[in-house]
Amino acid sequence: MNSDTAKGSASRLNWLMSALLVSIFLTQVDQTIVSTALPTIVSELNGLEHMSWVFTIYMLCSTVVMPIAGKLSDIFGRKGFYMFGLAVFLLGSALCGLAGSMTELIVYRGIQGLGAGFVIPITFTLVFTIMPKEKAGKYQTFYMSVFALSSIVGPSLGAVITQNLDWRWNFYINLPIGLYVFIVLNRTLKEKSASKARPSVDAKGAALLAITTLSILLALKMGGEQDAWLSAPVIGLLLVGAAGLALFVAVERRVREPILPLQLFRVRSISGTLAATFLQGVILYGALLFIPLFVQGSMGGDVGDAGNTLTPMMFSMMLGATMSNFLMKRWTYRAGMIASMSLAGAGMLGMAYMPLDAQMWKIALVMLVVGIGIGILMPLAQMAVTYGAEDRFKGVATSTVGFSRSVGGVFGSAVLAAIVNGSLSTAVRRHAAELGTASPDLANPQQLLAADSSLPEPTAALLRQALGESVQLGFWFLALAAVLGIVAAACSGGARFRIDSEADLRSAAKV
Repeated sequence: MNSDTAKGSASRLNWLMSALLVSIFLTQVDQTIVSTALPTIVSELNGLEHMSWVFTIYMLCSTVVMPIAGKLSDIFGRKGFYMFGLAVFLLGSALCGLAGSMTELIVYRGIQGLGAGFVIPITFTLVFTIMPKEKAGKYQTFYMSVFALSSIVGPSLGAVITQNLDWRWNFYINLPIGLYVFIVLNRTLKEKSASKARPSVDAKGAALLAITTLSILLALKMGGEQDAWLSAPVIGLLLVGAAGLALFVAVERRVREPILPLQLFRVRSISGTLAATFLQGVILYGALLFIPLFVQGSMGGDVGDAGNTLTPMMFSMMLGATMSNFLMKRWTYRAGMIASMSLAGAGMLGMAYMPLDAQMWKIALVMLVVGIGIGILMPLAQMAVTYGAEDRFKGVATSTVGFSRSVGGVFGSAVLAAIVNGSLSTAVRRHAAELGTASPDLANPQQLLAADSSLPEPTAALLRQALGESVQLGFWFLALAAVLGIVAAACSGGARFRIDSEADLRSAAKV
């Protein structure tokens, strides 16, 4: 290859990688950018009781589609399905900006989520298929850093747009940026020649996987929030999910080209990593939901304190991802996962023992530890699963990482909420008996979160103590998840990141 050709190839690769980086930011920031705009949206569109579904539907749709998108990209090629997913995402964005009611907004957010479910897993697969193996770790660090950064800037960006433009521009802003990504990818991403063999699509498996995932995630979302855990809708959804899972496994064992190859889970480095990633999701989403509640409700912090508590964790996730690239060259995947879970577990134990009158810098220090632990596992998991899979399974293998993390997050959030709510009810009754009071104010601990709360100080102190005990019991659950993550890592075998041949050093941007 002459120097001009080499420069041209490197330039094309840089343009391609920059577009993929932007697309990850675009799809991830859309999970949080509307958070600060929601009060304005609700005031215009009404539907306060459906507000949480603006977030939930995006997550559900993207999670359900991920493994299906990964498998289809293995069969038919990455480029076409990436472009399809990006087009669906942009269509959903445009429709969200045009929404005239909360119901319309929720439906259109679902369309956005479907598009993101294609874009996110295929993006990570592309990094491995077009990037020389020696540089894959570096680019994984970039992408995981963007993943963390988008969670930080999303709410602030949404606030700036809503205040200075209009809440609808939180969605319209995706259109010019997405168009840039579409044009760059179309010009720089080269498709391999299509196989002449007639492809086989596991339609039954795809349908059963979607039904199973959607039923179980909906049950976990609804249980204890809008319906009792033993209510007919929740039990019915869980039964549908269980039946769908049994049928899915039966179908996947028989078909020639399964949508989710079960043989992937026979590889120790893959099954162990996915189990650890599931538990990482439990810890990550549990921390995002309940640490701000602990700071504001139990420690007496304000909304700013609650939000700022998470900033050290998200920034240190980027630091952890950078460390992961260094560790993978020297350690086995197993050692890296054990280090990751050990740090995250130590941080959760620190929160479980945190005094309610602790200074905020102590919380920030613990959050740094948790963030580094979570960040180490993010690129490591992508590398371990993708390089542990056969070439023909790389797309679906890569997609299972994000899928496992999302499912773990929903599962962990549901279990954590059940633990905290059950413990809080018991703690309130116990403390009320100790004080010899039956104040009706004790029935609503959410008053602690109100800036203008007029609770008497003895009642407020009692509620802070009760809420603190309950949330810290939840932190013990997250610490247990980290211990289970260490066990999963220990069972993952001794695989490690290697550059095995000169072929791994090729940089031809073809998929």
